Amino acid sequence: MKKIILMMLLFSAMLHANATMSQKSYNLLMEAQKSIEEDKIKEAKILLNTLLEEKNSYVQSYAYQYLANISLHNGDYKSSKKYYETIIKLNALDKERIDEIKFSLSRIYLSLEQYSQSLKLSHELLKNSKIDKKDIYEIFVFAYYYTQNFKKSIFYSQKFISVSKEKKENIYQILYASYIELKDHKNAIKTLKVMTRKWYTQKNYWLQLASLYQENKKYKKALSTIELSYKKNVLDQKKHTLFFVNLLFQNELYQKASSTLELAFKENFLKENKETFGLLISSYLNAKEYDKAIIKLSHSKLAKKKKYTKILANLYYNKHDYKSTITTLTKKMKQKIKRSDTELHILLALSYFEINKKQNSITHLREIFHSKKKKRAITLAKALRINIDDLK
Repeated sequence: MKKIILMMLLFSAMLHANATMSQKSYNLLMEAQKSIEEDKIKEAKILLNTLLEEKNSYVQSYAYQYLANISLHNGDYKSSKKYYETIIKLNALDKERIDEIKFSLSRIYLSLEQYSQSLKLSHELLKNSKIDKKDIYEIFVFAYYYTQNFKKSIFYSQKFISVSKEKKENIYQILYASYIELKDHKNAIKTLKVMTRKWYTQKNYWLQLASLYQENKKYKKALSTIELSYKKNVLDQKKHTLFFVNLLFQNELYQKASSTLELAFKENFLKENKETFGLLISSYLNAKEYDKAIIKLSHSKLAKKKKYTKILANLYYNKHDYKSTITTLTKKMKQKIKRSDTELHILLALSYFEINKKQNSITHLREIFHSKKKKRAITLAKALRINIDDLK
């Protein structure tokens, strides 16, 4: 492919050379071209350097153009730049050809990150050349973006889009990135919507769009974006389960979140760890699937933390299973309940009271009475008709 491109460049140069130099010089160029076709680059360069010794600036210009094209073919942009700059200084070719050289040089400047030179040359071409304006706009898009002039990059992106029949993906990428840099999320979203329609197989565009909706608290749109990507088989739900579950939470679709997590654990495309276990329990609680939460908290090795013991105890208490509440807090708790654990002492005091174990209830109320929550102990004692003196 590289060789084909090089030959096209050389053929373009030959069309002009044939009409503007001596037969001898032209024959040397043809011989150099033949050497290039046969991959004899060293021989070609010798021939071209011979042409450079001539005093004819036309001949020198074409020789430099060949050398520039060879350098481009080899990815040597610095040498190409030098050759093109020399051709422009010689100013021996017709204006249209010089403008083409300037345009190529402008693109080389861009590749070499010499943005100010690229912009200066491109602006000159925009005013005084027949170069297709959209091709110049494209240079502006990138040069202004990389010099952090995002507003101008957006301006020329829109110019390019308005005159180009072809939707170029890299132009839209820069347009989107410029809006993000300016924190213009409204237009960033509009751009991404176009990108997901035009290049719908690009996973990142869907994820970026959903994330942007999410960041702007448009949770329903974020969720619908992900669901649409699943329907189009763009995103694999297995690989983006947590992101999807997070969106379900934000849309308060807790039951769907819990069933999604259950399926993920069952089919082993999501590991059950501290994070995912916490999400599952949270989804059960928010969906009011208390029986499922009790089963999971009662049997999982990941439920050994104190916070999960508290949750399980409260779930039992709300189901009026006071004995299970007491068992959970007295036998399953590895650490002794501290005096400062007011909520746990209250839960035990109430549970013992419900099963007519008043003395046990007093024991736990006494712990609260001698803590910083003394007033609360007194209030509970009065509600349970327990003598305050028994707490002292």
